[in-house]
Amino acid sequence: MNKTLMENIFEKNGYIIINDNTGLVKFLRLEIVNEIKKNNSKLKYFSEEQILNNFHKYFSRKNVNGVRLNLYNSINKIKNIDNIYYSTCKDVLDNLVGNEVAMQKKINLSIQMPKDPDSLLDMHSDIYAGESPFQVVVWIPLVDVSSTKSMFITTPKSNKKLNSLVLKTNDLTTRDIYEKNKKLFHFLNLKFGQILIFSPLILHGNTINSSSETRFSLNCRFKSLLSPYDVKVKSHRNIPQFYRPLNTKIMTKIGFKYLMKYEDN
Repeated sequence: MNKTLMENIFEKNGYIIINDNTGLVKFLRLEIVNEIKKNNSKLKYFSEEQILNNFHKYFSRKNVNGVRLNLYNSINKIKNIDNIYYSTCKDVLDNLVGNEVAMQKKINLSIQMPKDPDSLLDMHSDIYAGESPFQVVVWIPLVDVSSTKSMFITTPKSNKKLNSLVLKTNDLTTRDIYEKNKKLFHFLNLKFGQILIFSPLILHGNTINSSSETRFSLNCRFKSLLSPYDVKVKSHRNIPQFYRPLNTKIMTKIGFKYLMKYEDN
């Protein structure tokens, strides 16, 4: 896909779906599955798809947060995990945000069991939490996802109206607004091995997973190293609290060293 086409798709839809051509998504899934197997020896001979899709059959809902936290910590301890995750879609990120990148310090893991009311993420825009409007989210499902097993998103065209409702309405919750405007949202369908890159300015979220399978997904934020961070409010979602520089060019390093020395004087 050429750069112009990619940019046009992203601007029109607020997101783009790409295929992982590196094999690194498979590596990430295998690392997670191997860690799950350590907690349940009965799963030794099960396939990766069986373990993740049927996770709710092997682990109780009341223990899911503890298991998720252990997996989250394990993922973020993998050697060079930042470069591994970034490399799954480096070429696309270079075109969308630039090739000097700041990356969220920790990669997030989401587990959504069937019928679990405690794993909901209501309609929202990440900008509400003080995040940068210049970032993108890289969302990697570790199983096939569709309908309520996936996430919903609106379009840039509808986003303006919906965002205005959220910011100006005191009588309705974001869930109420979503329920009243469902037709303006759609669930994304992705096969394992596909990667979603989306603008967090576009309203998105999930509902109760009404499928018979568990959803596993990873997410992490990227932005141009030199673009603004916590613009609307001082949320500290910046360097070094929330982001870390990933691939800084030599002249950027030299420039910052000069500024730091100048300020010290």
